[in-house]
Amino acid sequence: MFTCKQVSHSLSKEDYAKLSFTKRFFLQLHVKLCFLCGRFNRQVMDGQDMCRHFKQYEATNCQCAPELQEVQKDELKALLAAQSAKSSEG
Repeated sequence: MFTCKQVSHSLSKEDYAKLSFTKRFFLQLHVKLCFLCGRFNRQVMDGQDMCRHFKQYEATNCQCAPELQEVQKDELKALLAAQSAKSSEG
């Protein structure tokens, strides 16, 4: 069985999903049963789950944003400079 310190240390070192089955099982068991560290470490585990799912989503669903051509970049810079000059006058 894990102590609260060991659970927190294991969760801070790496994603709990990458741990061996037995270590992950006892870690989850401790987090479910421990009234001292359970809530905090459950939130850490949920955060790791969210990050893992977002990485997977980003890798499969997100397309690379199109790059602006140099002419478009120059036009945008000029527009920003004009807006900046206008706001500093007034």
